[in-house]
Amino acid sequence: MPIYGPDTLVAVSPFTRQQEGDDVIIGRLDTGVFLAVPSAAVEVLDHLAQGKSVGEVARLSESEISDLNDFLSNLEANGIVKPIAANGEAYSDVKQPPVKRYHFSNFPQSVAQRIFSRPVLIAVFAVVGLALAALIRDPSIWPHGRDLYFTSHRTIIWTLLVIVSYGSVILHESAHLIATRALGINSRLGFGNRLWDFVVEADLSGLWSVPKHQRYLPLLAGSILDALISAMLVLLLYAHNHYGITIEPLKLSVLRAVMFTYMTRIFWQTFMFVRTDYYYVIATMFNCRNLMSDTEDFLRNQIARFVPRVRPVSQAAIPKSERRIISFYSLVWVGGRILAFTFFFSVTIPLGRRYIGNVFHTLAAGFAAHPSDVVDSVLMMFYFILPIAVGLMIWLPSVGRRLRALVS
Repeated sequence: MPIYGPDTLVAVSPFTRQQEGDDVIIGRLDTGVFLAVPSAAVEVLDHLAQGKSVGEVARLSESEISDLNDFLSNLEANGIVKPIAANGEAYSDVKQPPVKRYHFSNFPQSVAQRIFSRPVLIAVFAVVGLALAALIRDPSIWPHGRDLYFTSHRTIIWTLLVIVSYGSVILHESAHLIATRALGINSRLGFGNRLWDFVVEADLSGLWSVPKHQRYLPLLAGSILDALISAMLVLLLYAHNHYGITIEPLKLSVLRAVMFTYMTRIFWQTFMFVRTDYYYVIATMFNCRNLMSDTEDFLRNQIARFVPRVRPVSQAAIPKSERRIISFYSLVWVGGRILAFTFFFSVTIPLGRRYIGNVFHTLAAGFAAHPSDVVDSVLMMFYFILPIAVGLMIWLPSVGRRLRALVS
């Protein structure tokens, strides 16, 4: 650990600051690292940035040098500060967080602001309102699981649906990026998992640099876009049913299938036991900066009461109001995972086994006998199994690490 003596000068990287309750969120937009520190700590950084030594800052802040050493060492590990050598250059043997490469950083902020302007949002909500009225008047428009079943052209249709599905995910996440860009903040797309589901996700950590009320729109931007596209599909199908707009049966089936995938994604966002858009909205609303990890620590502490090998984690620093939210959210966390695992073992695994069995059956019959069946079976298994396999490859190692940490 680096030693910051009384005569040490410190280089302070430019950082953002945002009051968050009793703490201040400081961080660097270029690395995406943000920390919650007391207000007095920000004063310390301001004094250091003015060229004062660690000893001078200790006297001004009435702090012990050892306390400042621990504080500055932590900030150095997060890329906020570096000690300055005798030649005036910043130096450090501590590994620094890498500078992130952001996406859409060249997207004009003025265009992003127009896209998410108040008139545009009012128009979007008006379209969604019309679609809801159309669904109430004609419930037959509402999509069902059977809309995903096709008796002909299955290979072409399912290939198209997979392309549309993944394309819509990119659009959803890009909406987050553009809404964040409207605030002048850069963000990026990455890959991750929600339990065993492989997902594309936007890194919106830069939102910590703006006031809380400005974070909601970027967090909800993807769901707003999904709602708009779903509404347009509903209105198109309503026009087909009531205003004589002709849509060929095959195209109609594909449209209904696409609408089903969008409705499913909107419903998926309500699964707040994983990090969905609505999870982040709720966490922001109740000032829970680490709701998921704090809840997992809370549950760990409950286990530690009955299992001596499990070491509890102190949560004394978490405000009482936030601990109440964590206690309630733990029920959502446990209940949601029970439902997810029940669905996985009762539906996903049996369905996967059927797809795999169907492939072996068609291959055993021979490609020459039914070439289209072989292609259909292989592609269906590929579309269904591959995302789950990738998600499991990401998720299972993390489960192993958490189990090892539980008893360490």
